[in-house]
Amino acid sequence: MKSLIHLALAMTTLLALSTAPLAVAKAQTLKPVAVVSVASIKENLADVAYVTRAAGMADYGDTAKFFAGALTAGIDKERPIGMYVVPQAGEFHGIAFLPLEPNGLTTILKVHKEQLGEPKDAGNGILEIGNSKTVFVKEQAGWAFVAEGKEYLTGLPQDPMALLGDLPKKYNVAGKLMVQNIPDELRRMAIDEMKLGMERFLDSPAARQGNIDRDQARQLTKAYLDKIEKLITESDELLLGLGVDETAKHAVLDIGFSAKDGTSLAKSMALQAEAKTNFAGFALPEASVMLSIVSKATPEDLQQIGPTLKAARDQWAKQIDDSPDIPGDKRDAIKAALGQLVDVIQKTIETGAIDGGGALVLLPKSVSFVGGGSVASGADVEKLLKTIADLGKDIPNFPQLKLNTGSLGDMKLSRLTAPLSDRHGDARELLGETLEIIVAIGPKSVIISGGKEADALLKKVVDRSAQERNKAVSPLELKVSLLPILKFYKSVDDNPLVNSLLGTLERSGNDRVMLTNEAAPRSSTTRLEIQEGVIKAIGEGVKGALSRFNRG
Repeated sequence: MKSLIHLALAMTTLLALSTAPLAVAKAQTLKPVAVVSVASIKENLADVAYVTRAAGMADYGDTAKFFAGALTAGIDKERPIGMYVVPQAGEFHGIAFLPLEPNGLTTILKVHKEQLGEPKDAGNGILEIGNSKTVFVKEQAGWAFVAEGKEYLTGLPQDPMALLGDLPKKYNVAGKLMVQNIPDELRRMAIDEMKLGMERFLDSPAARQGNIDRDQARQLTKAYLDKIEKLITESDELLLGLGVDETAKHAVLDIGFSAKDGTSLAKSMALQAEAKTNFAGFALPEASVMLSIVSKATPEDLQQIGPTLKAARDQWAKQIDDSPDIPGDKRDAIKAALGQLVDVIQKTIETGAIDGGGALVLLPKSVSFVGGGSVASGADVEKLLKTIADLGKDIPNFPQLKLNTGSLGDMKLSRLTAPLSDRHGDARELLGETLEIIVAIGPKSVIISGGKEADALLKKVVDRSAQERNKAVSPLELKVSLLPILKFYKSVDDNPLVNSLLGTLERSGNDRVMLTNEAAPRSSTTRLEIQEGVIKAIGEGVKGALSRFNRG
């Protein structure tokens, strides 16, 4: 906690010390390649207080506020802290800036004299500070600018806050990389270094010991590096931001990415901007975990699918041939089934659209799951199932697979069953006396359901999906609800700590952790959101762990 409070001073010195030196250049002629933003001390302390209060650890927030008063003396608590990075002479240079109260720099140097030493006059209003390693500081227009060399403290911006844009308002801590401001020669150097590093690996003893097909590996590596080169060449900005919002009662981590206008990367990203699904039924309110994925690909993206899957197929086939656990007379049949599976995957991907998802439903002493999505040809999946059924006939204890046991709408149902004996213990209690997995195959879709409520769950997903066809959704949604997971856990292990966490969540609600993606015509933002109830549960868990530790 003390380190968090000391962020204001440490950030300005450490970031400045870590950057590589550059030749002198006037700031007004340079475009930053990156900026780092730290919200005002007042805002950060308020959010620390909220999080510690929500976690049931308000004393820690009070302690932070107490230490902050001394450690941040001289710093303006209302304005953000930041840093910008500029390229020069083939390297990068960072300048940090710190908002000052009246006579703030004098106060900071006095309070931290033991750590920073006696300042020395370096001329032109610049001070040299530090003991074992020095930095240079210049005060201008209410800001302290910090750099690793005094030559970098010329031509400074009058209003460095303008470089941060809205980052301090949206996030507690954030960074933005402006890729297009990186000089072409540096981007080219990064690409060449990656290619050289991969060539060195492929020619290394480690690669030879791995017995990999180097020609095939080079082909795949080239495709991979071409994709990386495209990202470096055609991307525009990359954002990373961490924020706490008491009003919204959550904490978020955002990763944003945008492409340069008019590029093939921008066209590819634009395809995701209006995502729609035919499998909205997976978004079950009672689901402990829910996943939805919708994606479209350009012809350029699809060109890499064939070589990648061929390499995977060859690798899997080799593992089958080399496995001592697979009978020799079954290897060809298994490889044939594997080939059919890869063909189904390849043909589906080559349609240019991925649409599907899944859900896990946990109830007291009950586990059920469902998942699936679109396929290029349901008939091909039926052939694959028949191959698997034929393959398993002569294999002892192979689960029973019955084909075409019924229908649900336009979907044909097949059932795989496997008895669970007493030796399966908990699995039998949670899944039932017989594990049953239902495979529902439509003309262009496959859904697999299993567990105690397999039939009911499958029907619910199919019906809901039919009612909400072509529904607008985010390209990615992953939602984890902690309350039903803890209720399930309690049914199999009556742990006092779990009971305490349950009580906390039942009182507060807001029990989700969510990963979502929002797409725009040439940008994409992926957000990890942790709701307040989860923060409270984490705090309860930490207090419980500390209590047990102290007793021990």
